[in-house]
Amino acid sequence: MHSNNGPNARAADLRAALRVADQLTAGPGARDTGQAADTGYENGNCGRAIPPARHRVAALAAVGTNAGPTPGAWGSAWQDVLAEERARLSRAGLGWVLTRLAAGVFPALDVLEVGSERLRLTRLAYAPAAAGPEVIRLAESAWTELAPASGVLPPERAARLFLLAGGAGHATAGLGEALHKSLAAFVRGAHRDDATGPLLLAVRATGWQPLERAAEAVREESGALLCLRLPADWPTAPDDLVAPLPLRTTVWLAAAHVDAGSGTVGLVRRPLFAAGTRADDHTAGPIAHVPVTAPPPGAAGEGSVAAVVTGGPEEPPPRWQALRVDRLELPPGSRTTLRYELRGRHRVELRHDGPHESDPTPWAVLASGTPRRLSRPRPVDLMVAVEIAGPQVDGGTAVEERLQEAAAVVDAVAEAVGAEDTLRVGLLGYRDHDPLHRAGEHEPVVHRLGMAAAPDAVRGLAAWRPCPLRHDFATGLEHVPHELAAWRRLWRPDSHRVLLVVGSRPPHPRARPPQVLRRGAAVRICPDRLDWRSALATARDYDGLACVAVVDEPVWMEDLAGEPHLAHWAAHAWDAFGTEGRFTAGHDPRLIAAAVVAPALCLPQDGAPIRLVVADGTAGEWQHAVAG
Repeated sequence: MHSNNGPNARAADLRAALRVADQLTAGPGARDTGQAADTGYENGNCGRAIPPARHRVAALAAVGTNAGPTPGAWGSAWQDVLAEERARLSRAGLGWVLTRLAAGVFPALDVLEVGSERLRLTRLAYAPAAAGPEVIRLAESAWTELAPASGVLPPERAARLFLLAGGAGHATAGLGEALHKSLAAFVRGAHRDDATGPLLLAVRATGWQPLERAAEAVREESGALLCLRLPADWPTAPDDLVAPLPLRTTVWLAAAHVDAGSGTVGLVRRPLFAAGTRADDHTAGPIAHVPVTAPPPGAAGEGSVAAVVTGGPEEPPPRWQALRVDRLELPPGSRTTLRYELRGRHRVELRHDGPHESDPTPWAVLASGTPRRLSRPRPVDLMVAVEIAGPQVDGGTAVEERLQEAAAVVDAVAEAVGAEDTLRVGLLGYRDHDPLHRAGEHEPVVHRLGMAAAPDAVRGLAAWRPCPLRHDFATGLEHVPHELAAWRRLWRPDSHRVLLVVGSRPPHPRARPPQVLRRGAAVRICPDRLDWRSALATARDYDGLACVAVVDEPVWMEDLAGEPHLAHWAAHAWDAFGTEGRFTAGHDPRLIAAAVVAPALCLPQDGAPIRLVVADGTAGEWQHAVAG
């Protein structure tokens, strides 16, 4: 024991004061990463091993600056603190212990953490088929709650830490024995002789010699495998110790597999992280990229589900264990790439740009609820009507954009139904009435293409050219429903029949509109006096026609204050032509295609949808589940 007046004691006190001020200001973990508050350090910089400010040390640790430490002694003491930390820090043997735990050599591992203010005993144990261990907190206590240490340590935090850091040599005579007895009693109470696994000590107070001595004595008495020395920090959980633990089993992404030929549905999985993979909480962990597809239209439920599971290579799906299940908002049949990152404590994080949220559905429900077969899609007869009149001044491209959008939807529908012979497409191109012509003198429907294959329809759309815009508020759309009666003989038996209109302005009224509708705009009646409502209702009732519309609304449809009655008239007409789905121009063609074909894609007799994402990519990357 040194005298408090000797130079060795004064140097030890100064080092202890620096340790206490450093911990209370930021702590070694924050100092090393530069994330602590700058105001508590010399020169306002905590990221370059600068000592805590002198007034902080004097106030927190009661070391008087009038005692006369020179600037040289101040800096020298701080360098001694850093050098001692570097020399004594040790994680040697941790990887060996964790590897044996993951391999099953140890059924469990108890970790005793000794900090400057608290003690904690945690058990790491694997549940059956788990990729990572369960972290079970057995006991935790503050030094001030343990006897006899509580009778030796002062109640003031700064003074208490100053003693534990090795300061005030004249007052430490009974401290070492009290710490030893308190720590030994804590271990005996929490880590019993019948513990299933060995004990590992982790001293989170490197350089705090009274604590290190007490831990070393208890290590010899308890037979602990290792004694790690870590910076003076106290995390909420021992994640930094668990992070290097290798995966015990492979982590997979589970998915559905749909055979396009037979319609059979099965479960497959693709490895994300192989057994033995390690993660690190302090840096970006391993990342896996997996391409998947949303369930096809008609077979999809409300949202797609991505399930990350664990399980042995020969284990059937009912024995897989879910690590995480996420619900994704994906258009039916759409493709995306999911990115998964392995983090500490074997957490698997999803990195996905689209909307997603955790799904509480148990894996057993997802696996058992996946249908086993999809029936063959019904034939789809699609009639596409496109408004080809639009402004051409100043480089107007409205008509070209409509034609391109119609072609994109046709392609999306063809992809959704799969087999080429399932889909046939007819085309109608309509324009404005000529205001100078009388009834029957001008034909608004100028393009007709009979039921053809999808590629032929796409080529036909590309050959059409725009017609001039003759009316601002209506066009010859009312002729389209009347065309359908002539096409009735082309419908295939039991086909799903859809009218898809891609346009902008509503049809002309059959009779002269009310004065209130004509007051602000010149809305002419149809010269041929066609009743499009009646013709459309007949096609829906007689032929079972579904109606979908894609509308690039004119500006006046958005200005209800300027032309409210006219806008309501247009909205009413488009609601009729878009009964099964009304979309704005520029919408995702896959979503439009889903509205077109969904009723034709039949589910199994039990009606269960496919909730899991569907496997994409090469077949060799996915493993079919073994029978359970």
